[in-house]
Amino acid sequence: MSTPTPPGAPSPDTVRAPAPDLQEEARRLAERVHREVSAAVAPERIDSELSLLNRFAEHEDVDVVVGPVLAQVLAAALQATRLTSGLVDPTTGDAAWRAQDGLPARPAPGIAHLDLDLPARRLRMRRGTVLDLAEVADAWAADRTAQLFAEAFPGHGLVARAGGVLAVAGPPAGAAALAAAPGPGPDPALDAAAWAGLLAAGHRGLAVLPRPGSALVNPVTGAAAESPWDRVVVAARSAVEAQAYARAAHVLGGDAPGWVAACGAEGEFTGSRPGSTLRRRLRTPGWPGRTGRAAA
Repeated sequence: MSTPTPPGAPSPDTVRAPAPDLQEEARRLAERVHREVSAAVAPERIDSELSLLNRFAEHEDVDVVVGPVLAQVLAAALQATRLTSGLVDPTTGDAAWRAQDGLPARPAPGIAHLDLDLPARRLRMRRGTVLDLAEVADAWAADRTAQLFAEAFPGHGLVARAGGVLAVAGPPAGAAALAAAPGPGPDPALDAAAWAGLLAAGHRGLAVLPRPGSALVNPVTGAAAESPWDRVVVAARSAVEAQAYARAAHVLGGDAPGWVAACGAEGEFTGSRPGSTLRRRLRTPGWPGRTGRAAA
């Protein structure tokens, strides 16, 4: 059985602070978050909490107290499901494996098979449920790194990147300059003014998701999402929200731009026209530099 993509929690090279001393502190925070997320949810580690949970659930119902990081990542995954009305679902682990291996599709069991008591960190999971938390772990880790930095160094900006998402902390002006600066990460070329606009609107998370292929499945059908979009970029209040909307947009397809805007987020959607080499770009009304509908 293949495994989902490992989480890409912020590493020392994927955080950016405004000064050398703050950069070093940011690196330490990123290293701490990376270790904690890896121990909790890394699917390639047989000793991670997630790997143990999935193995136990193959044979019996699970009723356990989980660690604080796994509890928070699970809570973020459930939040993503609620935000997207089930278009994103953490119980798609088995469906994703089947899609990647070319096996017949099987719908995800759904979050009704999970019961998380967050204050007590108690998780109940029905037998046969396979969790895939790698993507949401990326987003949670980026948000967590930004949160820890903001608490330790109020008034200073930070950009934390993990996988295809980033989270921004600090006052809009300074944080916008950091986010627009060249560096590692998948974010599109937004200038400081565009970033300032997004940050002023409360959008501190950004997700960039290329066409996902078999890595993203429709929870209802269990089949790989057949997205018309070559790339989806979403800005939202947090990296967790931005990523949830971006993943849902690929599942939703052509209705995604209006849906993302109705959710209070902003997005840019790029795709090829059927039967044409032309590409189209759609943007939500509040997207920076929006000029309406354009073909490129």
